[in-house]
Formats: sequence, structure tokens, C-alpha cells
Amino acid sequence: MLLRAIACVALLVASAHARQPAPAELPALYAALEESDAVVEGSATPKKVLYVFFDANCWYCHLTWKALQAYEKAGLQVRWVPVAYQKDSSTTKAAAIMQAKDRVAALRDNETAYRAESYDGGIAPVKVSKALESQLEANFGLMDRFGVSGTPGLVWKDEKGRVQVRTGMPRLSQLPAITGLPAQKIDDPELKESR
Repeated sequence: MLLRAIACVALLVASAHARQPAPAELPALYAALEESDAVVEGSATPKKVLYVFFDANCWYCHLTWKALQAYEKAGLQVRWVPVAYQKDSSTTKAAAIMQAKDRVAALRDNETAYRAESYDGGIAPVKVSKALESQLEANFGLMDRFGVSGTPGLVWKDEKGRVQVRTGMPRLSQLPAITGLPAQKIDDPELKESR
């Protein structure tokens, strides 16, 4: 576990100084992202697809999840790509989501039971498979290659088909441009400061 913690710190340091990819690199990175294993939430016949790198314990990922729920009802599909670096339990909570029979329900459980006072996702942790451990490391590496230095990391294609990347939770007023959908009514009190 100590070696894993050291590796995570090394990845965090590298990620903190992540270089931004050249625009010419973005299509290949996006193609790799499309191949990643993710929790697919929202419309089955989407008007728009948004990828979000998330940590199950991340407060701003939790807020982003809440903000995107209205957009999912309007035709957005969000593909939640897990990474695990914020806490020791991030890996085991990612496992609880990704190894669940119903990943969408597991993600919802994690977010609806989120504990803001301790910055903990609400899902009960489970043992991590070796395959998922490798996947989480690969996802973190892909996040880094996109130049995303923390979670949430959003990746999408704009109206001209260009790959766009954003680190951090966007303001609610930025969601129409990111999602390509009309502004949705969001009145969640936890999102008041994100307007």
C-alpha cells in the first residue's frame, strides 16, 4: 500500500505540471478516451456526449454530477471515467462503482449519499480487482495526457467537432456551451455558488 501511495504522489506531482497537448494530439487522445471503460449515464440516444474524469471522493465532481443531471434529462450522455487519487478509499469506492452490476445506480448511490463534511463519496468500498487497478492507472495517465491536473476533468467536442478540455467544475452559465444544449433550470442549493 505504501508503494501505491508513493506512486500516486508521483503521479499527482507529474499531473500538477501536466503539459497541455498540442491541438493535433487531441483527436488521438479523444479516440483513446472513447475506448475507456466508463459509467455511461444519461441519454441512450444522446444529442451530445461529455466525458468526465472523476474521483469518487471529489467534492467538485459531486457538484458537477448534480449540475449535469438536468442536462442528461435534456439529451446529454455523460461518460464518467474513474480515477482514484484523492484518498485511500478512492480506489475501493471506484471499485464499488465500476464492479457493480448496475454502474449507474452505484454512481447515483455514491453521489446521493455524498458526505460533504468529510469529502467522502457515499458508496461502501469494495475490494479492487487487478484489472480495475490497471484501468484506474491507465485512466489517470490518459487524464494527464489531456493536461488535466485534477478532477473533475471535462472533455467534449464543440459544435465544430474540435476537442475541448477543461479542468475543474464549470460555472453553471458555461454548461450550455459545454453540453451544446439549451440552459437548463438548476435550483439545487448546493450549486448556488456555481452560478
